[in-house]
Amino acid sequence: MNVEKSNALELLKESGSEFIYPLKMGGKINEEAFNNLLLVAEEITRVFKNDEFVPKRLLSEIYLLSVGIDCENYHHKSDLLDDMSRKIMQCFNLIIAGESVDDIKPKGPRII
Repeated sequence: MNVEKSNALELLKESGSEFIYPLKMGGKINEEAFNNLLLVAEEITRVFKNDEFVPKRLLSEIYLLSVGIDCENYHHKSDLLDDMSRKIMQCFNLIIAGESVDDIKPKGPRII
């Protein structure tokens, strides 16, 4: 999947719709559609890493997807949906912080 700044919002909306509509309308959790959505969201963290200007519509879409999944989980009480919501929100937080999913996370205290 080729995610660029020019098509990031459109790809996110498309993959988000493929996952969220079946979930909201029929309670169907499509893991394949979610994996595609997560792939797009993670690629967006790479594309917008260290950018000072990130479109509000893009941030809003990622945030609303996470909240939408979380709201559906109120009815389903599913650990899987909770994990899915958390992963999308993590992408949102990484974009805000100017980081990407590829950044190395420290595993312990730094020793000098």
